[in-house]
Amino acid sequence: MTQDYSAEFINEMREELESRRADLVNRSRIARTDMRKRDMTPGDSIDESTDEQGTSTEMHLKDRERNLLAQINEALGRITDGDYGYCEECGEPIGEGRLRVRPMTTLCIDDKEEQERKQRRHHTKGNGMFSPTNKM
Repeated sequence: MTQDYSAEFINEMREELESRRADLVNRSRIARTDMRKRDMTPGDSIDESTDEQGTSTEMHLKDRERNLLAQINEALGRITDGDYGYCEECGEPIGEGRLRVRPMTTLCIDDKEEQERKQRRHHTKGNGMFSPTNKM
């Protein structure tokens, strides 16, 4: 299906994805090394509390990076399979500009905007205190 994109563009996207993956893996290695060093260094209770807070934040970021890494690997798989660059909703080619900015994307801009509208509507539903349907 990648006939809508030039071989040069596909190779450019593969290189970009591989570069992003290598960067994530390298940052993960550095973070693990830093965490091990901190674990070996004794500190007082304030230091330990600060370290725990920092570790919690780092773990949250690592979860996000793992998710991003999975998206990158999936995009590389789509390149290998010849399915790269097509919207998973409508099947149309995703614009090259959009792919250059976010090479792991799976939705064209129209379907992404629709997804975001649905999410906003979903989050604003309900009869909470500030809901427009709430009458005091």
